[in-house]
Amino acid sequence: MLGIEQKKGDPNKLLGRLVVYAKIAPNADTNNGMGPLKDMIKNNLLAVSGEFKDTSFKDFIHREMSSNSNSEGFAEFIEHLKEEGVDLPEGMDPESIRDRVQEITNMEIIPVPAKVIFYDSEEEILKEDADIFYIGEFSQISQAHLCITSLPIFYQAMYREQVYTLEIKYIDDLLKQIETNGANTIISQSDTNVFDEFQSLGTFMGDLFELLSLRVIPFLLAIELDEDYEKNVAKFYSFMSSYPEIEDVVQMDHALRSLRENHKNAKIRERLELISQKMSAVYQEDSKKALAAVNKLKQLDEAEEEDLEN
Repeated sequence: MLGIEQKKGDPNKLLGRLVVYAKIAPNADTNNGMGPLKDMIKNNLLAVSGEFKDTSFKDFIHREMSSNSNSEGFAEFIEHLKEEGVDLPEGMDPESIRDRVQEITNMEIIPVPAKVIFYDSEEEILKEDADIFYIGEFSQISQAHLCITSLPIFYQAMYREQVYTLEIKYIDDLLKQIETNGANTIISQSDTNVFDEFQSLGTFMGDLFELLSLRVIPFLLAIELDEDYEKNVAKFYSFMSSYPEIEDVVQMDHALRSLRENHKNAKIRERLELISQKMSAVYQEDSKKALAAVNKLKQLDEAEEEDLEN
């Protein structure tokens, strides 16, 4: 659009961190009334960066509802809404809560300014962990400056729109669970396709360990045909696509395949439980629990190696 090129990132999944840069033509006039603008240029590059990712309602709900004391987490969420000026009606009517949360979300309308950043080269810019946009080459610094300071405002609007959509999805899911009297209940049914209920980890709210141990693992183990297993384990990989340590998902898949061949193997069942504990800890950003699970997995590996040697 308008010659703007996104060099890095996904326009449908903006990160909330932006770098915009332009090239200044070698023959550009930097001495004709440019004032401080020419001081913003280094190696014929004009760049700005903006950080727009704030703690959102989605982050708050995700963190609190994934905690060990989920009922207290939700109570704290309600207290958080009250602190923000939301008067909750008696009985916590879900529709009223939904409307009030939307009102608060819509208050975030003040754009955050971007700041000038100096880079030695375009290659250095592209190493940044951000959504990166190149707006073209300019012979007039003032025009480059106008474009490069305008794009962050547009970016903020698009990013906040994406965040808003995800937040409302989170809130709707949460309130639906409240309406059905089960904010954190996961029914143990191996004959129900869990992936029809939960589309992705990014929108899942609740205890991941319970989901894995009570739903996912029993469901995948109960599948009779290998062909059906392959189809459903692919859905599992898709569900876990946002999980940061994909090797855990691969290990769980391998353990499931082994257990499908030998259902009586207690060591594999123990491994699956430990992998589930680690994945849940990583999901909750609990480094201590994750490390404890990793250490137990290492001990299990060492014990298996000793058994093989003997």
